[in-house]
Amino acid sequence: MSAKSDYPDLFTYRKRSILPEHTQKAVYDLGQSIQKIPPDMTTILAYRTSLQNMPASSLPRASAEIREIAGIYNGYQPHHSTNLVSKFFRGLKGHLNSLSAQLKSTPDLGWLLLFHGNGYLRQAALENLAADPLSEFEFSAVVYRLNDWVENVRLAATKYAARHFPSTNPEVIGQSSFFLLSQARQLSRWNKEGQTVLEEAIYRPDVLVFLSEQFSKARSGRFGHTLQQLLRRPDFDPHLHYLACNATLPSVRAISMDALLNERARWFVGYRKEWVDKVYGISRRIAEFDYRPIDTAVDFETLIQIAASDRSAQVRKVAADSLIAKRQEASDLLDKIAQKLQSDKNQSVRTRIDYYLHKRD
Repeated sequence: MSAKSDYPDLFTYRKRSILPEHTQKAVYDLGQSIQKIPPDMTTILAYRTSLQNMPASSLPRASAEIREIAGIYNGYQPHHSTNLVSKFFRGLKGHLNSLSAQLKSTPDLGWLLLFHGNGYLRQAALENLAADPLSEFEFSAVVYRLNDWVENVRLAATKYAARHFPSTNPEVIGQSSFFLLSQARQLSRWNKEGQTVLEEAIYRPDVLVFLSEQFSKARSGRFGHTLQQLLRRPDFDPHLHYLACNATLPSVRAISMDALLNERARWFVGYRKEWVDKVYGISRRIAEFDYRPIDTAVDFETLIQIAASDRSAQVRKVAADSLIAKRQEASDLLDKIAQKLQSDKNQSVRTRIDYYLHKRD
């Protein structure tokens, strides 16, 4: 996952931009070139290439900046100052017709016009696009159109996704997933078909292999949260054992261990308010999780030994919690693991083991 950065703004009133300077220049050049018929294909390629290193997480802010830099606000850019409504709509209709004609001859122009302020042009852009997304930014832009406020745009985005997401590069989908899995809860307008077409793309076997590799080698970031969201479906379960033993990030190892040792996956769904004192209006937020069973055969005793010997206290706490959960059917081996953890340097681990030994006695 790439980190978002700020850059000097070159073309608008903003002081800072989320778009790198070369991307701003490519967006501006393409915005100027759509005044010509046909548009310059080299300019379109330069624009798409400039987006390839843009993280999906920059999309919400970048969408507005692209629209402003390219000058594609509402489909009308008056060349002469006028207050006449009739002239406004004649100019608007002519401009929209011009861009629609350009889309038919150069479909890749749709990668710019799907950010257009006019819903008819966003719809036309998606209907004319004939290529798969080349980057996580383009992929996420289509997903956001699945949640567009205009219904016809949502329908056009769904049809495009159904055609092209099954053949999109797994790396493009995988990189987008780190942003989209957490954002899916925020998208409220998309329909069930749009949600399904995205879900089927993310859970493609080749995408899951790519994601497993990313989880394994990641050294920082909210990968644990993303992994929890991915475990809503059982498709990723076969990768959990490898991650539990080999992932670099403690959070990834802990979540994988927890799922395997306790035979259930859990993921965050939101917060609920719990009253502490209604008289004084004191409350607190409580995180809520959803669960599903995991039906993956593992050697529990071997796996808990690995967890108890992990260098991270986060994983050792999972081992201690699993001992507590299995205390009614504990073996001599589990008791020996508990005795070893009784002198753990982490207080939370020691507290859990004290509880386990107390219940065992």
